[in-house]
Amino acid sequence: MDIPGAAAPGASAVGYSVEAKRRELAQLASFFLKQHSAYDMIPVSFRLIVLDTKLLVTKALSTLVQNGIESAPMYDSLESCYAGMLTTTDLVNLIQYYYSNFSYNEAIEDLGQVQLENYKELLLRFKSRQTNTLCANPLDTLYEVSRRLLATDYSALALVDEDTDTGSDVIVSVLSIYRILNFMAVNIEDKKELKEHSLYDLDIGTYGDLITATMDVSVIDIIRMFVDNNISVVPILDENGVVLNVFAESDIILLAREGLLDELNIPVSEALALRPDDYPGVHSCSQTDTLYSVLDTIRRTQVQRLIVVDDDIRPVGVVALSDVLRALIL
Repeated sequence: MDIPGAAAPGASAVGYSVEAKRRELAQLASFFLKQHSAYDMIPVSFRLIVLDTKLLVTKALSTLVQNGIESAPMYDSLESCYAGMLTTTDLVNLIQYYYSNFSYNEAIEDLGQVQLENYKELLLRFKSRQTNTLCANPLDTLYEVSRRLLATDYSALALVDEDTDTGSDVIVSVLSIYRILNFMAVNIEDKKELKEHSLYDLDIGTYGDLITATMDVSVIDIIRMFVDNNISVVPILDENGVVLNVFAESDIILLAREGLLDELNIPVSEALALRPDDYPGVHSCSQTDTLYSVLDTIRRTQVQRLIVVDDDIRPVGVVALSDVLRALIL
């Protein structure tokens, strides 16, 4: 199977065709996103977990684990302002750092003395990673919010308004790339363009040199893959290179919930067995699948990425939600 971007006769013509198709589709999607504000995405009823920066890091991470969420906004009650997001990616980096340098008990003791307000200094130990302080106003258009998200490696941001009486920040909600794509898939009226173009046509996804593992690889080794390669998912293959499963950052939450963060040398097969019965599972696609079908799969399954496979179910690429959104933005 040809991989998008590979050199071939007539590549310049193909490149022009791809660019023309992407621009045509992006004009349609961008127009839609400009007609709607982030406020349109706020549900009538929902639960929002906000972490005070005086909270200890261990307590904050425990809140993520207990509620099964991948991120939560932080709030500085003394300054009355939004202070960034705590995410599972931060948890992965913490695990890698402490597992490499300290014992589990030493890590818990150390983190048990650090408050979220000092978390930024802690994150600087991890390849200069900064706290996610990305935010938007609820009245910003979805187009503006999308461009802001795509300018970073974050998948969500906080919607922050201002209290007109006190001037204090008010955290209204959290908006993710998944929710934007889901909103678009359901509400965009002209779906013809989405149904006509495939992933290959639009050059959507990351291909070649995929980081993979097998069922006998340890969880801590996969966590190292996450950190060293700045990725959030690793396809799990059998001895013939066929996709069996995936291990994602969200699986770390399950391990933490089971109290297994001190047993990360277990094989990934044992970790995957901890998933609940309603886990959405592994979802794959081919490069010939249309963008419409990909968006429909994302909407129905709530997956964060799709593994692109060939006819033999061997992985050739990964399509992340950010890849899809990027193709829809001018």
